[in-house]
Amino acid sequence: MQTISNFSYQALQQKAQASVSGLPQAEYHRLVALFNSGQSVELENFARALLLSYPESGFVWMALGTALQSQGKDALPAKQKAAQLMPENAEAHFNLGNTLKLQGRMDDAVVSFRRALLLKPDYAVACNNLGLCLQELGQPAMAEASYRQAILLKPDFAEAHSNLLFCLTHDASVDAKDLFLAHCQFGLQFEAGFRGVAHSNQKIPERCLRVGFVSADLRAHAVIDLFEAVLDHLSRSAEVSLYAYSNLVLEDAVSQRLKSYFCQWQVIAGLDDATLDRKIRSDQIDILIDLSGHSGKNRLPVFARKPAPLQISWIGYPGTTGLQAIDYYLGDHFFIPDETFAAQFTENMVYLPVTVTFKPFLSAPEINFLPNTNKGYITFGSFNRLDKLSRTVIALWSRLMRALPNSRMLLGSIPQQGCATLIEWFAQEEISQQRLDFIPRVGALEYLSLYHQVDICLDAFPYNSATTTAHALWMGVPTLTLAGATPASRAGATILAHIGLESFIVYDHKEFVAKGLSLAKQTNGLARLRQELRKRCEQSAFCKPELTTKALLRAFRLMWHRWCAGLPPIALDVSHPQRGANERTE
Repeated sequence: MQTISNFSYQALQQKAQASVSGLPQAEYHRLVALFNSGQSVELENFARALLLSYPESGFVWMALGTALQSQGKDALPAKQKAAQLMPENAEAHFNLGNTLKLQGRMDDAVVSFRRALLLKPDYAVACNNLGLCLQELGQPAMAEASYRQAILLKPDFAEAHSNLLFCLTHDASVDAKDLFLAHCQFGLQFEAGFRGVAHSNQKIPERCLRVGFVSADLRAHAVIDLFEAVLDHLSRSAEVSLYAYSNLVLEDAVSQRLKSYFCQWQVIAGLDDATLDRKIRSDQIDILIDLSGHSGKNRLPVFARKPAPLQISWIGYPGTTGLQAIDYYLGDHFFIPDETFAAQFTENMVYLPVTVTFKPFLSAPEINFLPNTNKGYITFGSFNRLDKLSRTVIALWSRLMRALPNSRMLLGSIPQQGCATLIEWFAQEEISQQRLDFIPRVGALEYLSLYHQVDICLDAFPYNSATTTAHALWMGVPTLTLAGATPASRAGATILAHIGLESFIVYDHKEFVAKGLSLAKQTNGLARLRQELRKRCEQSAFCKPELTTKALLRAFRLMWHRWCAGLPPIALDVSHPQRGANERTE
């Protein structure tokens, strides 16, 4: 999901004229110039100096808050002061809402965004960010309405379109066909006028290829857990040179580590679409890979411009981008098992040995004994994002818990403000709060240690878990998953199948409850499986990045050969090394 986090340059220039800001003309224009230049440290210093003489200027407080936030500092007091001094200024409330959202105070952020919209009903960006908060609070219908209102107000608002698609992908009531058509509509709208763009890349079939990766998640993020191992192997290949286009403002220790894999690292967060398009072209990128799909801070409108001859989507989003300009989608035969699923992509499928590879934490705790052994009851667990836990999901989990009256549920990574909604939903299904344990987001090692309390994890649907399922397996905990009719509903089934746990994959609600009951009675089997799972992971393709890397390099080369020969993209199967790279024409 994408958040517009700062008030725009236009808002700063148009809304807050010198007379409104309470500043002399010279000071006002210097403040604006510092903001537009992106010099956050200088902006902070100048704003603090101005406040000595103009402490009641809400405009200066707003600028200070923006400067602090862009540096990763606590911006909340400054944003609150700005809203207090400018109670009728929609931008002040909008910016306060963004900071509250970043701090996980979703209920308070909703109040601020609604205040901004009350003052400025046509504030499309506030509608979008209100939708993000509502979705994270487990109110998808209201979130969807907010996204649609944002699009109605601003039809070319690509971020709101992506957020709506991301929201619909989580909605079990949305038909697979309708979901696909909604993604296609995104492509029709944002590719208009950009098709048929020529490229000047040298058509030399066997040369070293320049491969670029575009992502806002080159940091401590779930995507990196499933990507870094292959990235490491790719970086050592003489067949490719790697370029990173990071849509991040604030980097972390993981970002610094990732930089070593690339020959060039470009921060693109401040670049508009046209500028980024020109940058990628000037770098002569041969293959450009999207790692975001319709998730947060994606740059799909740039991909629509086709800055590279070959474009691929991978890992970041379990579904199509809807763009004809993206030629391929990387998957495997468990994720996309037949043409019914392949038909839900505008991209051509490339079948790898495994869609993603897992890099476990080296310092992960050892696997413990099955908790049921000492406790005498089954503890189910979930570490899904709150916005995956819909009313329908809780209803199904509750059916299973009602059938096992002594069972408990541990829900991890749940923000405090989300607990009340879940408690109410469980209560409506006759599951008391006394049977529920809520754990907030914690550090990596503490998070992994929580699996010591869990016998079986329950997957969300229709947007399954990938990274948390992988972590659970590494800690010896299997996940019961409900596979559905969309690619997003097959992420759990894909990982379990690679580990040989097909018996934990079910296909309807009745089977989910029956299988959960059966597993709960097989405690000896669960205990044995718990001790085997880490080794199973290690022996599977899921934890062998060298296999995926070799297949990926074969796929790159075959794609490139086709482009050099003037041939169109086609589905490829590089999943079996002994067969080489096979074109799929079915």
